[in-house]
Amino acid sequence: MAIIIDAYNPENIGKIVKVLRKQTMRERLRIRHQGTVWIVHSAEKLKWNMWGRHFMENFGPVPENQLQPLKSSTHYERLKENPTQRMNCGTFMIMEYEERCEMRRLEMSDPSKCEF
Repeated sequence: MAIIIDAYNPENIGKIVKVLRKQTMRERLRIRHQGTVWIVHSAEKLKWNMWGRHFMENFGPVPENQLQPLKSSTHYERLKENPTQRMNCGTFMIMEYEERCEMRRLEMSDPSKCEF
């Protein structure tokens, strides 16, 4: 499974497709491309412009660099069973600092904690 992240026809972007096989020269709809071209199936019709005509089909070619693989549901199930350890990267350190500052501001604004 993959999502189309780039396309000649913008209406194809964001569509979820099932990658079936590599394109062969016998395909009814085929494109020339420097990299690998995959034949995909989509539940929604995709649009292709070839030979001066428009085609709306569920099956057709998509270059590999226009697809982004989707992780399978089993990947997410495994992640729930064995969660990865969170690293204390810069973002988390900033969040912790901001939380400490906010707690300090609340303490300073409480009149009962002021010393005279």
